[in-house]
Amino acid sequence: MPRRPRIDLAGYHHVINRGVNRSDIFVAGDDYEVFLGIVCKACKAYGVVLHDYCLMSNHFHLLVETSRENLSLFMKHINSNYAIYANKKQKRSGHFWQGRFYSRYINSEAYYYTLIRYIEQNPIEAGLASRVGEYPYTLAALIANGQTPPPCTLHSKLLEELDYENIQEMIGVELNDEELETLSEIQKQKVLTYDGTKSIAFSKTLGQHFRGKERNHAIALALQDGYTQANIAKHLGVSRSLISKIVKNSGVFSTPDPYKEMDALGKLRSPFLFIVSYDQSKIFVQALDKLDKDIYYKLEDWRNYPVKKRTKDFTFSKSPVAFATYKKALDTILEQIRSGNTYLLNLTFKTPIETNYSLKEIFTYSRAKFKLYFKDEFICFSPERFVEIEGNTIATYPMKGTIDANIPKAKEKILSDTKEMAEHVMIVDLMRNDLGIVGSQVKVEKFRYVEKIKAGKKELLQVSSKITAKLPEDWRDNIGSLLSQLLPAGSITGTPKKSTVDIINKVENFDRGFYTGVFGVFDGKSLRSGVMIRFIEKEKGKLYYKSGGGITIDSDARSEYEELLDKIYLPF
Repeated sequence: MPRRPRIDLAGYHHVINRGVNRSDIFVAGDDYEVFLGIVCKACKAYGVVLHDYCLMSNHFHLLVETSRENLSLFMKHINSNYAIYANKKQKRSGHFWQGRFYSRYINSEAYYYTLIRYIEQNPIEAGLASRVGEYPYTLAALIANGQTPPPCTLHSKLLEELDYENIQEMIGVELNDEELETLSEIQKQKVLTYDGTKSIAFSKTLGQHFRGKERNHAIALALQDGYTQANIAKHLGVSRSLISKIVKNSGVFSTPDPYKEMDALGKLRSPFLFIVSYDQSKIFVQALDKLDKDIYYKLEDWRNYPVKKRTKDFTFSKSPVAFATYKKALDTILEQIRSGNTYLLNLTFKTPIETNYSLKEIFTYSRAKFKLYFKDEFICFSPERFVEIEGNTIATYPMKGTIDANIPKAKEKILSDTKEMAEHVMIVDLMRNDLGIVGSQVKVEKFRYVEKIKAGKKELLQVSSKITAKLPEDWRDNIGSLLSQLLPAGSITGTPKKSTVDIINKVENFDRGFYTGVFGVFDGKSLRSGVMIRFIEKEKGKLYYKSGGGITIDSDARSEYEELLDKIYLPF
């Protein structure tokens, strides 16, 4: 089954992570202390309170309280820093954790205390203790033995309300079936976003939604809370068609949802083209048999236009942003990285260009795997796939790392560059997590392979990886919903995605629009898509080229600036 999007609202969270292949993450007594030290530093940096913990040999449980939507950033800090420590100590390499951390949002006080009992009783279930407080690596054990707790737990309710005498009375009582059922129900939670506001689904029962409210208004609220039209029809004892008619006539969700339109076309197995802007504010969806005549596409060997040979010479010039302006933006990003707000950010700029070719001519003659011409407004000639789906397998190919192919030993240099390696590893990790939202059995099939692409008069080497996952059998019926969970593309934002996008919006001095969005075609069985990089847009009769690259803590301003310039070309 696909994993649900993580609930990252401010509040209480139960977090679990395991060692890869369930191997030990703590192999000596001092490892537990190092881990808790890292957790406390992260708590201080991100404004988090640690309310309880249990550190088992091959996994851990944390009960934390966040004051902002930064759980993923908080856990990234913990997992990456401890993995570096443990790999170095154990003289090992490769993935340290089983995968992305597991978390569940806690939205009731009753569940808070039930969860504490569950966490503290883990060692008993594992046969490592006979009563709460005996196993040394829990908060209750420190309280029971009169030891000083970690500073990040000083505001824990456990410390405020628990002492040696009442440990067994408060958290030592075995969980009953009803309480275990409560824990199970919490695991079914999902997060909803409506009008920019996040909430937990099914926050009220249908009875509560309809009690004392006008029917049509209650239907709208219930739909916003995650209930389906079928759920509502059954509750009211009416037909589903009646609910559908009420929704349509009353204007509930009257704004067209292009992702739902994709779902509808997918259910019919009707081929269609989709184009999604970077911020998803503009989405174009159209069936291929009704496609406008001024839209052309190519996705490898899928195309809707004839091949033509270029017969006339072209001119091309660019007026890029000044290096000082670029460096100022990069320095701002480096400060954000040092502050822990991002680890990798794709910084882009807009460059005026001049050429004697029209947009349509550039599109027609350019050589690239993924090309799009849209109504004489913009074109892209991208080397980068977004996702492809064949059968029930989804694959993505993040591309990070570029070098001039004519540099001596260029392939060896790009593959041994520590900055490029760090950037690539982070984006692979991000895309693994993204595929984990919609699929299962996620794996990296090819790691850091090199391809050659034509960049005007230059040839570039680009480094990519291939990541795959298995989708449910009915993925075509939910194709729009699937795509919406993967956007924006991680390779053109950064990690962690949400906070990095916020920084991009503040640092970049132009609207990306469709640049760094995605486009693709569903042919009725399979799907192909590309990331819209190598992008030219027409504004008031003038042409602008949008380009950029990934920034990490090791980035050098001059090298990054030169990479940005190298990516401004016509691929003839």
